[in-house]
Amino acid sequence: VLSGGALDLDVKVTSPIGEHVYSAEHEAAGSFAFYAADAGTYVVCFSNEREVQERREVNAKIIVGEVGEGVALAKAEQLTPLEDRIKSLHSSMISVRDLQDQMREQDEARQKMTTSTRRWLLWFTILEAFVLVAVSLWQILYLKSFFEVRRVVQ
Repeated sequence: VLSGGALDLDVKVTSPIGEHVYSAEHEAAGSFAFYAADAGTYVVCFSNEREVQERREVNAKIIVGEVGEGVALAKAEQLTPLEDRIKSLHSSMISVRDLQDQMREQDEARQKMTTSTRRWLLWFTILEAFVLVAVSLWQILYLKSFFEVRRVVQ
């Protein structure tokens, strides 16, 4: 969850046959992986039932691919320590890449907010300068008319 409310959502992933593959409550960030056992469309549902009034901005990255050769067949005792380490490094690199993508998107959102704030500040400053010049001109004209000598004609 990038912005809005308490920064948590409920997440449910449902298989094509209606089984709940993944379910979590009050999640602000996280990740999970699974291998699809059934062919078809999996449904990902983000729920915002606790805070109906708040608008949420959510970032979700879904990767779809084929199961790598031997991933499903390989067991822990069949892997050499080097293969096990390579598998661990690969998953770590994917996690780091995903985190970098998420940070980049958050940075872009903050950049948009900063640009918007600067634009409003610029317009407010221009309005303030205009009001200041207008009040100064009014004061000059008022004081000029106040000190003007008026002659009464008899």
